[in-house]
Amino acid sequence: MLRKDYIMRMYEEFGKFLATLFGLRKMGNWPELEELIKTSAQKYSLVEVEFAESLETKGLPEYLMKNHSLNSENLKMLGDLLYEKGLMYLATDRAVAAKNAFQKVFVLYTYVQQNALESDFSLDMHNKLSNVKELLGLHDKA
Repeated sequence: MLRKDYIMRMYEEFGKFLATLFGLRKMGNWPELEELIKTSAQKYSLVEVEFAESLETKGLPEYLMKNHSLNSENLKMLGDLLYEKGLMYLATDRAVAAKNAFQKVFVLYTYVQQNALESDFSLDMHNKLSNVKELLGLHDKA
């Protein structure tokens, strides 16, 4: 029961953190947004965002789980942070860095989505994944 309470508190805290990032993004305060992601990433995702950005995209979730003990929740949070950073890169004319971040978001979210239980469905992640697919020029073949 204590673990469940801890996890719920962590999700609530992360939600407030994302709201702060959203506010900074809305104001166009890119330096503060970037610094906040940099200083807070390890708390939520167990790895630094810059480190994740430097890794190969292929096999990223498996590598992070095996070598850094991340779980699905950590992978999703890392994807959320990379998503915000990708949007920042787009807004500050850093297209190559944005593409790199969004490719990693795509791989992380896809992995989480494919390995999650139905009860773990996240509409937020689904919407972000759709946006990333559009930004990367990936289209579902229906």
